[in-house]
Amino acid sequence: MRYLLIIMVLATAIASAAEIPMLPFEPFDTGREYRSEDVTTDRTGQFPDDPFFAKQWHLENLGQADDKGNIGETGCDIAMRQAWNHWNPKQEVILAILDSGLDLNHEDIDPGVLWVNPGESGIDSNGNAKQSNGIDDDENGYVDDVHGYNFVRDNGIIQDDQYHGTHCGAIICAKMNNGVGIAAMNPRLKIMIVKIFGLGQTLYAKDIARAVKYAVDNGARVLSNSYGTPSYTKEMHAAVTYTHEKGALFVCASGNSRKDLDNPEEKDYPSCYGLPNQLVVSATDNADWSQFANYGSMVEIAAPGANIFSLMPKNGYRSFSGTSQACPMVAAAATMVWSQNPEFTWQQVKQVLIDGGDEVAGLGRYVKKGRRLNLANSLQHKTGRRLPAHDFSQWVTEERVIESLHPYKNDQEICFAVEVPQARRFRLFFERIEIDHHGDALAINSPNSARTIEKINSNFSECFSEVIEGTKAELVLTADKYMNAYGFKVSKIQYLPN
Repeated sequence: MRYLLIIMVLATAIASAAEIPMLPFEPFDTGREYRSEDVTTDRTGQFPDDPFFAKQWHLENLGQADDKGNIGETGCDIAMRQAWNHWNPKQEVILAILDSGLDLNHEDIDPGVLWVNPGESGIDSNGNAKQSNGIDDDENGYVDDVHGYNFVRDNGIIQDDQYHGTHCGAIICAKMNNGVGIAAMNPRLKIMIVKIFGLGQTLYAKDIARAVKYAVDNGARVLSNSYGTPSYTKEMHAAVTYTHEKGALFVCASGNSRKDLDNPEEKDYPSCYGLPNQLVVSATDNADWSQFANYGSMVEIAAPGANIFSLMPKNGYRSFSGTSQACPMVAAAATMVWSQNPEFTWQQVKQVLIDGGDEVAGLGRYVKKGRRLNLANSLQHKTGRRLPAHDFSQWVTEERVIESLHPYKNDQEICFAVEVPQARRFRLFFERIEIDHHGDALAINSPNSARTIEKINSNFSECFSEVIEGTKAELVLTADKYMNAYGFKVSKIQYLPN
């Protein structure tokens, strides 16, 4: 499972310089697949009554376990139940999902959520249905594109023949409160399906660029993009620029490789094109930790993306993890905010989402300002939860070395006790920290906090930890049996005296 994303690198290696294939960010497989006959309804009479709602911790986290059995922390969600109570749409805003399509035959999908192209619907002068008459009735360059377009096969058939688009899209638009399956964020949104992947088929960047332009030319104001490549292409850069010129919001997944996107050697696109109308999305788990997402200064918000329970083709249900799952949540949130505030520009929509996000300790390493989506706040134009601010000018610095083996050993857990008796609170200065992101982590715990202060599983140098209240902390380095790295070296402690 840990090597799923190598396919992206291989795809780039075999491509010519002129044509670079782009692939969806394949999610991590995190559970068995359920079929409709496996469903046991235990929420009858409650709202929503969808039997798998309790598995959807990203909508409402009451501290329940996710589908893999990991116990969550109450409130580490997007506050969807409260958001439903505050959403008051005034205008329809079209959301385009660029992915592998949508399983329109699934028991928990209502085709009524689909955007309808007015120029390709109804009856033509010959008495034939425009959506299937083989004519470009609206003269937009695409035949029979009644609900979107299939750029893989160059036709109007948007049925998913893979799974990625169904899993991601259903997070937004599955049927809700119907006694079947899951509850979506909002099945009342209008979704344009732009199919750019298929079973065993991928498009090159120049073709996906056409798909991006198609979406905005046909009215999409928010675009959800859960795909990428490590290769820059001028065609895609121009396409994202085009969405900016047209006033659309381009929401994209940051990727799942735990790369530092500010490093010139670790770029991913479209995340790194740097257009102001892009909103690059990280992913969190049910305790608000970031485990696998790429990070950097362009990543401005996080959303739940670990063990997200959604639909699979042929009436299946399954959990997957990835920024692919977090991205459509933010795209749907943007669409809901915009439909409630039709006078807004993309700048205002983006800012309201960021301002409404809850600031999470430890997330600032991976997300600018460390904020995770809180849709209820954004719909009410409320500022999200913020961490305490500290004035470090009066803090005292003490030289102290605490370090692991370099590299640390596999398949073990090592604890390092830290005590600063004269401190009211303190923080650690990491001269260097490199923790393999596949299964290892360095956790910072404190007896004064029921919650882990932060977890680190990536590479940083010359940086401070989060602030630790009290005089004691414990560093716990957990390593699996597969891979290791340098480890960490703390070279000083900074503290506020009693």
